[in-house]
Amino acid sequence: MTGDNSANADEELKGSIDLDNYRKLVKQFCDIRRYQTALFWAEKTACLSQNNPKDVYCKSHCMFLLKEYHRAAYTIRMHKLEKTHIPSYNLLLESLYEAKEYNEAVAVINSVDVEFLASSLINQPLDGGGAESQTMFGGEECGKNEVLASINLLKGKIYEAMDNRGLAMDCYVQALYKSVYCYEALEALVQHEMLMAWEEKELMQQLPLEQQSSDVDAKFITKLYETKLKKYYETIGPELNEKIESTRASEANIHKNVMPKLLTPSTSHIMSPAHKVLEDFKVPTFSLHVSLTRASSHSNELQRSHFETSGRNRSREANDSNTCLPITTCLTRVNKSTDVMAAQAEKHFYDCEYKKGFKILNDLLKSDPYHNAALTVQIGCLVEFGDYNKLFYVAHKLVDRYPEKAISWYAVGCYYDLIGKSDPARRYLSKATALDRLYGPAWLAYGHSFAKENEHDQAMAAYFKAAQLMRGCHLPLLYIGVECGLTKNLELAEKFFYQAMSIAPLDVFVLHELGVIKYEYEYYESAEEVFRTTVDIVTSRAKQNKEEISARWEPLFNNLGHCCRKNKKYKEALKYHQFALLLKPQSSQTFTAIGFVHALMGNLEEAISFFHKSLALNRDCIVTSTILKTCIEDFMDEESIIDGIYGKVNPTSSTTWGNNTPFKVPKIATIEEETSTSPMKFSSMKVKFDDEDISKNANNIDSNSVMDISMDV
Repeated sequence: MTGDNSANADEELKGSIDLDNYRKLVKQFCDIRRYQTALFWAEKTACLSQNNPKDVYCKSHCMFLLKEYHRAAYTIRMHKLEKTHIPSYNLLLESLYEAKEYNEAVAVINSVDVEFLASSLINQPLDGGGAESQTMFGGEECGKNEVLASINLLKGKIYEAMDNRGLAMDCYVQALYKSVYCYEALEALVQHEMLMAWEEKELMQQLPLEQQSSDVDAKFITKLYETKLKKYYETIGPELNEKIESTRASEANIHKNVMPKLLTPSTSHIMSPAHKVLEDFKVPTFSLHVSLTRASSHSNELQRSHFETSGRNRSREANDSNTCLPITTCLTRVNKSTDVMAAQAEKHFYDCEYKKGFKILNDLLKSDPYHNAALTVQIGCLVEFGDYNKLFYVAHKLVDRYPEKAISWYAVGCYYDLIGKSDPARRYLSKATALDRLYGPAWLAYGHSFAKENEHDQAMAAYFKAAQLMRGCHLPLLYIGVECGLTKNLELAEKFFYQAMSIAPLDVFVLHELGVIKYEYEYYESAEEVFRTTVDIVTSRAKQNKEEISARWEPLFNNLGHCCRKNKKYKEALKYHQFALLLKPQSSQTFTAIGFVHALMGNLEEAISFFHKSLALNRDCIVTSTILKTCIEDFMDEESIIDGIYGKVNPTSSTTWGNNTPFKVPKIATIEEETSTSPMKFSSMKVKFDDEDISKNANNIDSNSVMDISMDV
């Protein structure tokens, strides 16, 4: 009996278990997102194989999918796979990054030489999956290079999280150079505004597209990546470019010609935050040329060229396959891609073509209502339109579905800022920056909420942070310059505007603000040239799009009118002020400006009429009341008015009034006499359009006025 039992036991223990079947089973459960079941069998497989590196890696990967990041990192480090198995090293970095253990991740980066470890990749399998683990790019060798690109991408994310943006940019460039298909690296460089426009173009030219892809694929990749580059660097026409260059060249020595009282005191012994930002732009911590040279040398060492052999042969053999499409068809169809459509909408947004961009966004969001890049542009368009109802709906929907994303609270903050509630706007925008410290639009909006209430220090602090995060974007520099101008630091403001122009040469907002600064310097001819260039750009874009000029440009035409008035071009000044009045009919400041020009031309009756129209809209305006009083006094002293009231004056005798008191009629000076002989009465009057003098009621002040207009002649 005992012998029969032992025989049966021996019979039951015969046979073997194929571990590859269990490895395939783990992969199948991962594919159908049953991660807990996959981890159960992965752990048993690793136990049976006595902790084979590929099985330990698979078990750690299941832990990562279950968001057990510390557990996955501990498992890899316990078996010391980060120094011998490069996929495990990649997984360890990603686990530490997701667990926000950045210091530990940097320690791992410093302790392991990835390039030395990569030299053993030729004979080292990635995950032991055989033919199933080979990627679509040409087999196992290519997959290893994709892992190397992933490692560099993770390094960049870790360094960026620790505010070491110089090293982060270098790692992103290395990742994109090792694999031109690593889109996340390009997205990090572009979306976080890390590169200047010329650096983006140089990077695209230096990428090894021909070595890593076929000629047709290289054209396709170039087309896709170019849609992600800077949207505001394209030129409009050679004439406008020549105007801008001549304007900048003619004012190279502007500070030598201005009045000493307008010069900013030297701060060479003090490094203010604004000066520090400018110095950082002059001495960058990142060199694209050095990074590309290093990436090229590493690539040559690895002898990377997976499309020259099997890839290109395979593409030629597949010409007759149903999966092969002509390049013209692909380039046409890809225009329907949501990413390409979002890039087109963003370009229209930067060109101030909000309606055209919003139309593209509506088509895009029908197919993908939660596209992150499209939603950012949509929020900006809704703010420009002032459509707070639609913005409320978008913000409410995002908070319901994605409360952990920064863009959701950014939308909420923009809504409250749009309806004029600054305190909740700041609270929600601050929450957006806390959720994602690298989200530049939230920092800009946070600064706007302070700037609207003239809290310049807090606004500039937010803009400085945005400038650090968005090295390749001109907007933080523009807003810092505006704040410097408002605090009368004109020299520093001009430097920021020129730095912004180096990034976006044809941005109309930068040009407009630069004209304002030149006006403040009393350099009126140069200011007029800048404003005319800006008007040419605005009008040309409106003609191209067959649209009317937006009312937002009313201050631009008014400012150009003020410059023409300062340069004694009164008829042109009237033309631009009247055009501004067409854009915004109920503007008291425009009525006052038109009336003032009429007064300078000697048309006192018309001037008085326009001043009355201005006071009907803003009766508390001290400027208009003062000029109106002067005009009425001069108007009543004219001979024709006295003749109409009291009859023709006898040229040979004095007119008597009351008890035979002589009444002499003075003669008013015309414009010609004023310019040739004596100054007019207005020459002793200096008035300004600013927030202190226009009105006591802040609600009547146009928030779009961006400059103090000196009215002295």
